[in-house]
Amino acid sequence: MYSISLLQKIAVSFLFWLFCSAIATTAMACEFDTELERSCAQELEEELLTQVPFQVQRNSNFLHLQTKAGALAFPIFHEKTDEDTQPYLVAYLQAVQLAVVWVFEYRGRSVYLVNTQTGLQTQINGFPLLSPDNQRLLVYSEAHSDKENANLVVIYRIRHHKLYAELVLSGDDNRIQPWNPLDVRWVSPEKVEFTRLHYHNGEEEQKRQSLQLQQGKWFLL
Repeated sequence: MYSISLLQKIAVSFLFWLFCSAIATTAMACEFDTELERSCAQELEEELLTQVPFQVQRNSNFLHLQTKAGALAFPIFHEKTDEDTQPYLVAYLQAVQLAVVWVFEYRGRSVYLVNTQTGLQTQINGFPLLSPDNQRLLVYSEAHSDKENANLVVIYRIRHHKLYAELVLSGDDNRIQPWNPLDVRWVSPEKVEFTRLHYHNGEEEQKRQSLQLQQGKWFLL
């Protein structure tokens, strides 16, 4: 009986270990978010290579994206200087045919949207969120850990494969009390919610706000 009981304990322990390992693996899975790191960006690119409907090639010098209008090349520099750049394809917004290239730099990062039909390349300052109806793109930058990128909320209208800015809301406009946008999300095609974070007299203050589209214009509520 003792040996059977011991085997049962070993089996239970092994199953528990497998369960914990599965949870840890899931928790560590890379996602495309504002806190993206190079290791996750590389993993995201590897996953996308077999999923995107366009050709992607990488060598020691360039990241190449083949659009219908031609090839685009993002340079790679492995140097610990201001010229250090590490580009990665980290997302593909299939509904609007936009590839997202995240470029890690020595001081900060740059983000580019590449239209895979026209080859048009647009630099944005933050993390892109597509609206539920695929008609608009919201870009926001939290910037609480990256001093070189402004605190922004920008909403673009997507028309004929081009981006047209409808709203630019800068958290750096108020230099006395600059703020960061956090927890940004689309509630509906006409409404965005975010948390306005700023520091007043050394204390953190948060306020939930929204942007509402009314008669073709965005209003801060």
